[in-house]
Amino acid sequence: MREPPAGLDDIDWAGLDHAYGSAEDVPDLLRALSSADEDERQTALGELFTNIFHQGNRYGASAAAVPFLLALASDPGAPERIWPLYLAAALAIGYDEAHLPSGVDITAWREEAARLRETDRAAEAELAAYDAVRTGLPAVRNLLGDDDAGVRAAAAYTAGWFPEDAAATLTALDALLDVEQDPGVIAHALVAAGLLEGRALLPRIREHLAAAEPLPRWAAAIALARLDAADAPVIAELAACSASPPEGEVAFLEGDLRLYSALTVAALDEVPSDAVDAVLDGLARTSDEASFPMAGAALRLTFRTPVLPLPRFAELSSAQRRTVRTIAELPSESWRWVNLLEILRDWGLPTAHEECRRYAGLA
Repeated sequence: MREPPAGLDDIDWAGLDHAYGSAEDVPDLLRALSSADEDERQTALGELFTNIFHQGNRYGASAAAVPFLLALASDPGAPERIWPLYLAAALAIGYDEAHLPSGVDITAWREEAARLRETDRAAEAELAAYDAVRTGLPAVRNLLGDDDAGVRAAAAYTAGWFPEDAAATLTALDALLDVEQDPGVIAHALVAAGLLEGRALLPRIREHLAAAEPLPRWAAAIALARLDAADAPVIAELAACSASPPEGEVAFLEGDLRLYSALTVAALDEVPSDAVDAVLDGLARTSDEASFPMAGAALRLTFRTPVLPLPRFAELSSAQRRTVRTIAELPSESWRWVNLLEILRDWGLPTAHEECRRYAGLA
């Protein structure tokens, strides 16, 4: 096993907490991330995701672990560098779905954390973890020039959540895009530039909208929409990806490019009918757990706000009727998810499958 990052034993881990109580096990788990045994590394990583990032929650040990995770990611000889970086990003922001498609609203977050400081330790731990990663951003930006494409992609993903440091990060992303050839890394860099409101990079981002590779095209459309530059070609690309997303691995939304596209379309002020149709086509092609976030995006797109009490089906707009029908026709594997039922309840729609089908006029 390689030597662990310096300072690991200088922290009173037993005095810190995680999801299961004392964090005294965390230093051994961090050491195991340097093990030559892949199974040992994966086990330790899984335990860290479970205890210092339990269901998206952060704890006293979460911020303390961040410098060591970033040190591992920055060590060219470390056997695992990508997942420590993604874990650090998760500790910073929680699940990224809470911040997409607009990015981190750090001003509102800090105001809310200040308001809750005396009553909510969880809010304090979340912001402490965020600021711990923010402190390490120079190291993250250095990784944008790493030899490993996976590390570069993870670094771009991580850096995109820190608007207070946007100027330095956008300069680094611009330099990366000057030379980058890997489509996945380009995609992560473009999305991050959009999240950081990198309007100075608009010409460069727009160039990628005409790229031969589908993944950078998708990412350019996502970024341009985030930067209020969603003209007809951008909307057309987002619509196409909502129906049939490109292949390729991205970290955002756990790689659900269809959902990210649909959420971006739903956030636009004006959406042409063919783009609405594309989102509903995409929803119809989902099943199981992929259905409920797409259903939520489709409802936001076509209803905008819940209409309560729910009117007769015939009184809905044509797009609203098609949305309800599409949801009603989702397979039973989709309807078994409580998440879908909660979304339907929030919008005032029937939460029983057969009742929803009857409301939509389906046999």
